[in-house]
Amino acid sequence: MTLPPAEPGDATRYWSRSGVALLVVCALLTLVLLVDATVRAGLGTALLLAPWLLLVLWAVHVIGVASRIRVQHDGVMVQNVLRRTFVPWARVERVGMRWQLEITLDDGTVLTCFGGPARTRPRRLGPGRTREDADGAAEDMVAAIRRAKAEAGAPAGPDAPVRRTWDVPAVLVLLALACWATAAVIIAYG
Repeated sequence: MTLPPAEPGDATRYWSRSGVALLVVCALLTLVLLVDATVRAGLGTALLLAPWLLLVLWAVHVIGVASRIRVQHDGVMVQNVLRRTFVPWARVERVGMRWQLEITLDDGTVLTCFGGPARTRPRRLGPGRTREDADGAAEDMVAAIRRAKAEAGAPAGPDAPVRRTWDVPAVLVLLALACWATAAVIIAYG
């Protein structure tokens, strides 16, 4: 099954900004370690070490950056690690925030979203600040998703399926890195 295509400008995306920052730091660290291994031990040794560093970088990407929420005119697509779930608006019963965004479906199942802002512990309020100022990003996202659902109405019937698919590019990269790591072990110890 494929997810419905989104026209340009049709979707609003939410992801974790801290995940992107962590990915950049890890990518720079990986680059420094690989350059150091190449300079000190040579290209062959660096190629034997590379899959292990790239597996860590892949994990940071999949957990921190690829997990996201995309709000479309006909529903919401949630990617949690390697799974993508598309939920039509007609199947969404409730959108709320516990620690992370939670979408309750009409059959009672709850879809927890790893991407996007998360609720943090309450902040201390200084003079002139109200309680609404304390956790604005998470609540704004919930309100925006609720507005998108209200504006869309219920374009699909209540029997519209919830579609779940794998993130095929990420799985293929994982398989390639696993094969490279296996080859590195065989070459190093074979």
